[in-house]
Amino acid sequence: MDDLLVDDLSAAARLAGVDLNALGLSDDVRVISKHYNKPQMRSMLVGANEEYAVWGRGTGKSEGLIAPKTFRNVEVMPRSHGCFVGATYLQLLERTLPPVIKGWEQMGMVRGRDFWIRERPPKKLGIKQPIVGPLTAEHCIFFKNGAVASMVSQDRPGSANGKTVHWIAGDEAKFLDKPKLDNELLMTNRGDERFFGGIPEFHSLLFCTDMPTSKSAMWILEEEKRMKQQWKDLGFDRIQFILSIRANIYALYEKLLVYPARRNAILTEIAELQQQWNKARINTVFFSEASTLDNIHGFGAKNIARLREKLPPFIFDTAILNRRPFLSENPFYPDLDDCHFYDLIDYGFVNSLNTDQFGKGLLDDSRKDLDVDKYRPLDVALDYGAKINTLVVGQPSGREYRMLKELYVRTPERVQDLARLFCRYYRHHPTRTVNYFYDHTAIGTSPISDVSAMEVFADYLGREGWNVEHQYIGHTPTPEHRYELWGRALRGGDAQIYRAMFNRENTEFLRISMQQAQIKQGSQRFEKDKSDEKNLSLDQRETTHFSDAVDTLLTGAHMLHKFGSSGDTFDSLFGR
Repeated sequence: MDDLLVDDLSAAARLAGVDLNALGLSDDVRVISKHYNKPQMRSMLVGANEEYAVWGRGTGKSEGLIAPKTFRNVEVMPRSHGCFVGATYLQLLERTLPPVIKGWEQMGMVRGRDFWIRERPPKKLGIKQPIVGPLTAEHCIFFKNGAVASMVSQDRPGSANGKTVHWIAGDEAKFLDKPKLDNELLMTNRGDERFFGGIPEFHSLLFCTDMPTSKSAMWILEEEKRMKQQWKDLGFDRIQFILSIRANIYALYEKLLVYPARRNAILTEIAELQQQWNKARINTVFFSEASTLDNIHGFGAKNIARLREKLPPFIFDTAILNRRPFLSENPFYPDLDDCHFYDLIDYGFVNSLNTDQFGKGLLDDSRKDLDVDKYRPLDVALDYGAKINTLVVGQPSGREYRMLKELYVRTPERVQDLARLFCRYYRHHPTRTVNYFYDHTAIGTSPISDVSAMEVFADYLGREGWNVEHQYIGHTPTPEHRYELWGRALRGGDAQIYRAMFNRENTEFLRISMQQAQIKQGSQRFEKDKSDEKNLSLDQRETTHFSDAVDTLLTGAHMLHKFGSSGDTFDSLFGR
């Protein structure tokens, strides 16, 4: 009896209040009891060929969605070749695979017996080779029935080239480059109908994510329209039709437990409905949304309350409550989009680590950041405040200026604590020089201290062995100046201005700060709206503090590095 029917039998037994152990079932029947929440159960009951799940964090996407789905793909297609796709290979190793493997283990699989990670099964087991297997085992998971799953990442060029795959599963889909996904990986999901034709899982797609917040990631929300168009073409709700078949199967299993004398007739009815279910799932598109509240029994009400206090409201609303984000009507950075964010990870360093330790926070310093030029100084700029102090690190790279890392501390920690964070993260950086950009707000003292924030930060770095190059940019540039600078830097193609780029992994709050920053009309001219900085009920990480720090960084970088070949000065370009 296959695992799907075992799951049905177990569920039906619980519904009927029957003890399966008392029935004297044969040894080949495995009964596994495991808790799944409603979105996870709905996914398994539907079993669509294409599934797009936009679920909040903590809903169990990896353990209760990706794990069961890929488990079934492997089980029903022996010797098949599937793939896990991620924006980065580090994402797959650190965040996707550990909980997926945990989900497999909870379903009864054992590593070293049922599957092998980045190594082939022992030859003595006589396991058959995949139909279209990989040449090397380095980026693969092998299974005892001859199936294999490749790990494909978009930050490693060519990792999808030459492959033929039979299913694809992608986590954190909002970070995927959709054109690259369409033109490279999805083109490999083809062929081999002679082996698996007619199986609903054949050439299946699964993409899941929490709520996307950038325009380029909204593609996954558009899949809902494809699902509803499918209903319109058929004249009925295809998902509800599939669920009704499963409900009838459950009812028959309940009868099987209550009326064992009718076993053969009932099993025949179940088999017929099973065929209907399989046929209905072929080519079905299923889009679903769920919030963390849908997993409140597993995640815990206290944890949700804790996150409500800890997370910025924007992140809580989108990532936890799964609310679709509002778009700012008057953005201060209207040209900022996902095309300005990149992934550059040093996989030579990552691969040198023990893969069993991934997911445990080992990668907490700049050695993993391939975008860091180890042989040139680091540029830094800060924003100073009573509730939060923020810092952004950058470096020029050819015609680009890269925002490498964000750091922050919140009260009661202060500027010195922020300097300590910087020194710890960049403790392995061989060039011990920092270009410290600051404006007039950094050099003032207060009634309680005759030492400025600039002096505190620079003195701490000096004591830690850093050579601090002071780069005073003068009075804070006007809003018009900063707005124009960012417009030219984000649009690109300007011979005098760097194109601004951001490390996706390292600038989460900087991105939110810039996305939420808005323009308001001041008494004489337009200004950046900083009213949220005065609202102490808001988490200050998502207000304009980070955006102010990066304004100073980009302004200072153009003054120091003198980008462009025309000989024009930065001041002349912007009329300062």
